[in-house]
Amino acid sequence: MSTEAVVRAVLGAVSDHRAMRVLASLTSYNRVQGTIGLVDAAKHVQEVLLQEAGDSLEVELIKFGGTNVPEWMSAPTGWAIHEASVKVEGGTELTLEAHPTLAAAHTPPSGGEVSGEPLIVDREWWRPESYANAKGKVVVSPGNPYIVYRLASEAGAVAVALYGESAPPDAVPYKGLFLSRNEAANSTVPAVSIPRSLLGPLREGRRLTVRVDSDVRRDPGFPIVVAWIGDRDGKGPAAVAHICHPTPGANDNGSGSAAIAEAAIALSKLIDRGALAQPSSTIRFIWIPEYTGSSVAFTKTFKGLITQVLNFDMVGVEPGNGNGPLRVVASSLSAIGEADAALAEVTNLVSEALGFEGHRLVAYDGGSDHDVATALGMPSAMLNGWPDVNYHTDLDDLDRVSRRMLRLSASVAAASVYALASSPPDPRAFRSQLLSTIASRHLLSGDEVAARLARSLMARAMGLQESSGPPEGWPPKVDVTVKSRPPMIEGLRAIARKSLDAALRVAGMMEAAGQQAYTVYLLEGVFLTTPDRTLGEVASLLAAEYGTAAVSVERLTELFSLLADIKMVELAER
Repeated sequence: MSTEAVVRAVLGAVSDHRAMRVLASLTSYNRVQGTIGLVDAAKHVQEVLLQEAGDSLEVELIKFGGTNVPEWMSAPTGWAIHEASVKVEGGTELTLEAHPTLAAAHTPPSGGEVSGEPLIVDREWWRPESYANAKGKVVVSPGNPYIVYRLASEAGAVAVALYGESAPPDAVPYKGLFLSRNEAANSTVPAVSIPRSLLGPLREGRRLTVRVDSDVRRDPGFPIVVAWIGDRDGKGPAAVAHICHPTPGANDNGSGSAAIAEAAIALSKLIDRGALAQPSSTIRFIWIPEYTGSSVAFTKTFKGLITQVLNFDMVGVEPGNGNGPLRVVASSLSAIGEADAALAEVTNLVSEALGFEGHRLVAYDGGSDHDVATALGMPSAMLNGWPDVNYHTDLDDLDRVSRRMLRLSASVAAASVYALASSPPDPRAFRSQLLSTIASRHLLSGDEVAARLARSLMARAMGLQESSGPPEGWPPKVDVTVKSRPPMIEGLRAIARKSLDAALRVAGMMEAAGQQAYTVYLLEGVFLTTPDRTLGEVASLLAAEYGTAAVSVERLTELFSLLADIKMVELAER
């Protein structure tokens, strides 16, 4: 059966009404990692699938403890939040009941009310000297929550208040400390999230009073829900969505979770009635806690069984009004394959059928579970709406999500994973399309060097014919290679657990490098390193993907030297 015919069948079976009902239920659960609310949400998904899906779909809920997470990933403490409040002297008072993201995830309790003058650290939050006057005060910062929390705590702050620089003024952001159980048990400083609108009175010096009633406890288990069609132990593709994040979390990522639930239900019913043939490979739908769950699922629970990954994260909001396009995010250059081709082709077909023109193909971008799959060498593409004006805030509620977007996303999930399991597309055409798209965008922005790098070195890396030679001076002469490294570097928190000083230096480097720095340097820059590829060649491929302004070979070399100093990677000379 052609992909077009599969798409037509799926569009006739997907119910956006049912998907919206699943999403509405998920928003009622506080799905922070390490909480019982996340486990309950996973149980709810399992129950929906058992009640609604066809007989061809099997469902199981699996739980794992934090000690099962691979050493290159970290698991947060078990945690429960009961009450929280924030009060500005002479003015606003915020409560957990009105703002469910008010308490920073995994914060220890305050032991009653704590109060102090604000110390606003809005610049150079990675420098210890910025906290020199923090003793007895409430540190207020937009910086990396884990780093800010550690520096503020060590400097004697009585509390930490985190805000988002890009969030709407009155939105309370979701900020997570992701403390380990040991870190949380030995921490006494409470952390909360506040809206940007409070910065005015805080800059005037008004005191901030914080109260947090929380429990740091043994984790209740981290849930993985898996639903499959075919042989339980068979190999095949997987559609995945992270089910975590605090209530309401409608778009992030209730939408992805609801979309793949509807995809599983619709696909199983089509197969049951013979409208679609039983696929030759096993199809899996997997709901996981972000990063924590995918690291366990891909290395242990389903080790060796998943051939490609399709990740669905934030797929429910229509583009416009500050919200970006629905992006088909390609795999890393290290792993582009059939997953990319299937997701791109099906997204085009479904979008055309629904009259949707707001989708766009982009180079690899990090920040979700496709990172983990890519780190492990699995081709992994993502469907994702970005940017999102209410990202990680308490305003990410049900009223933002479009039934059309849920129908589109669920249909894409069902048809693309079915195509991969039945007759995977040839990825060569997709590679050519991606190369042409990236090179054209470079030319439109006036970056002719990046366009030539794409048509030469990037084309070679993807197994395509080179249409030009590399520009003069590329690749830069840096003959250092990465002999060994972890599958991925989770971010500043992972580096800080090796060396806080190194993490602070990396944070400063990333802030200076610009918006995509974490993707460019700490994700794709790591994925592209091999014992046979110099850092100069890695820098050239990064410039081909993201543009010459996004990449500095000196910064890349400094970063890997730093990581080598703390023994996260091992370098060699070629």
